[in-house]
Amino acid sequence: MAEAALSEPEAAFDRHRRRIGLVAAPLIFFGLWAAPLPLSAQAHALAAVAALVVTLWVTEAIPLAAAALLGPALAVLLGVTDPKTAFSAFGDPLIFLFLGGFLLASGLASQGFDRRAALWLIARPIIAGSPRRALIAVSAIAFVFSMWISNTATTAMMIPVALGLIDTMRRVLPDDPETLRKLKRYGGGMCLSLAYASSIGGSATPIGTGPNVIAVGMLRDMVGVSMGFGQWMSFALPSALAGGLLVVVVCSRAFPPPVERIEGLTAEVDRQLTELGPISPGERRAVAIFGLAILGWLAPSLLSLALGTEHAWTVWADATLNEGVVAIACSCLMFITGSKREPGARILDGNALQRLDWSTLLLLGGGLALGRLTFETKLAEAIGVGVVNLAGPIASHPIGLMAAATLLVIFLTEVTSNTATTAMMLPVLIGVAQAANFDPMPTAVIVTLAASYAFMLPVSTPPNAMAYGTRMIRIDTMMRIGIRLDLIGYAILMLVGVAIVPLVFG
Repeated sequence: MAEAALSEPEAAFDRHRRRIGLVAAPLIFFGLWAAPLPLSAQAHALAAVAALVVTLWVTEAIPLAAAALLGPALAVLLGVTDPKTAFSAFGDPLIFLFLGGFLLASGLASQGFDRRAALWLIARPIIAGSPRRALIAVSAIAFVFSMWISNTATTAMMIPVALGLIDTMRRVLPDDPETLRKLKRYGGGMCLSLAYASSIGGSATPIGTGPNVIAVGMLRDMVGVSMGFGQWMSFALPSALAGGLLVVVVCSRAFPPPVERIEGLTAEVDRQLTELGPISPGERRAVAIFGLAILGWLAPSLLSLALGTEHAWTVWADATLNEGVVAIACSCLMFITGSKREPGARILDGNALQRLDWSTLLLLGGGLALGRLTFETKLAEAIGVGVVNLAGPIASHPIGLMAAATLLVIFLTEVTSNTATTAMMLPVLIGVAQAANFDPMPTAVIVTLAASYAFMLPVSTPPNAMAYGTRMIRIDTMMRIGIRLDLIGYAILMLVGVAIVPLVFG
């Protein structure tokens, strides 16, 4: 989908960027390895490896997952660490949290519940045939779904729903060129809005997007802070809600519908719902298992709030209900539970494992591995001291570091993977904060949220590429709307970082 969405100039730029990466990555590696750096032998070798991997990530000269695997392998070959330590991050419970999340989402989709839920919400009387409200509803659905399943999967699910709505509107609107032109522009705005809402919604929970998983792991390993669902959502959900509202307001104004009300819109959605038939036993069971997973994820925080941190149930939940364990246990239930679609069928079968996004899982593991090694070899600390010395008064103040790092990450993720950006930036920023002797948590979590604010280009995120791939939105329009959302989103993140995050970790 992403490749199909690229124009020829964009594709040519990507090919040129990859060729540069294939040349630049080894040159940077050997240059750093030979340079007389004031580091230990292990940290020196790791600096060369990390620079190589980052260059490969930024240029995408080889697949991101391949670069993520290459990093730990080279670290072992160069004597930075032993094989067990280097590859232990790929078995981290956070990897299994993401894996379980993929499987749970696949189970819902396999039973058709995702499309049913979307159509049901759009058919509510509050929409009342209003295209403007339909845009808001589609974006809100994408936002909520992406909190629990990947933003890519959410967008892939919602784009056909949006296009179906546009096609329905086309059939009932007057068939004149001006109306059709306005409808196409409005349709592009709906696709763009739901793609943006998917990206922002994913920032609200620890499993919503790859950068969040990376951040939770690095903060646990490098800062000693373990965050559950409740703690993460206490600051991420308010910022995501503000960002989602921003997207809806900007897109609904920038892409007005051709008319304010369309007769027959609700009836068409109702017709599609009727075609789906009554909810099946498999759908009910998939939803029940998914609800059980959410309850397991939230239970430690809820029990802590209700019973206190010392209560026996709270202690048990903290020790037992690890998010990865809950995700794997519940997703495995889907392989056991029957769907009744056909004799012997289960909610999930073996093909679900083959369809998993293993590339993203490997990328997450590689990012965690490099993050741990930069901390263990004290490379992150050395970089942090160097950055503090170079940046002077800006990086020496918590808010200054947060402001500069957040702006950098927002624009860096426009041209690189947000997961790769988080993996390469967080260890450095945590090191900078620790070298300056202030709490790294506010900067780390706000920078992680900023990695989901990439709105300007089709290549910025898979959701952006899917929206652009509908050919209903021009790239100059996307850039104009995107830069506006980037800057206002930056203000929202800074406000959350200054006003809410210190209260959570204070």
